[in-house]
Amino acid sequence: MAYTRLADTISAQEGTAFITIDGVTRELFEVSSIKAQLDLVVQEKRMLGSRMTQHKVTGVTGSGSATLYFMNSEQLKQTIKYINEGTRGSVSLQVTNRDPQSTVGEQRVKLSNVIFNTIPVTTLEESDDPVTFDGDFTFDSIEVENEFVLPDYIQTT
Repeated sequence: MAYTRLADTISAQEGTAFITIDGVTRELFEVSSIKAQLDLVVQEKRMLGSRMTQHKVTGVTGSGSATLYFMNSEQLKQTIKYINEGTRGSVSLQVTNRDPQSTVGEQRVKLSNVIFNTIPVTTLEESDDPVTFDGDFTFDSIEVENEFVLPDYIQTT
């Protein structure tokens, strides 16, 4: 009987994220959490002669969310450039999930044409906690640069 070994699950704290803005790449050091997903666009229709509703995938939407520490002005500068000049640079994210305890290896994905929907400008409050902000983003393409493998204990034939 096969079962999931806890050691092969991926810890949410293990991994890295990099951001590329206009060709310049750096570690996304201010990230507290980041999640991305693909949502299928599904058409639904009941066809003549069938009592069952049928479904067809007609597209995909890439979206995500992030919590970031308020300590970087790059997105603000890029947005002000858009306000003043009507153009904004390209943004991509590369995120790697890698837990050294796991035998499934690592998954590395690159998200392109990333657009953060909310750009923080300033925050003041009476608190000893670090300032963070939550923001959603979209992306237009995804490339899987490295994918997880089956755990060592799973035999394939």
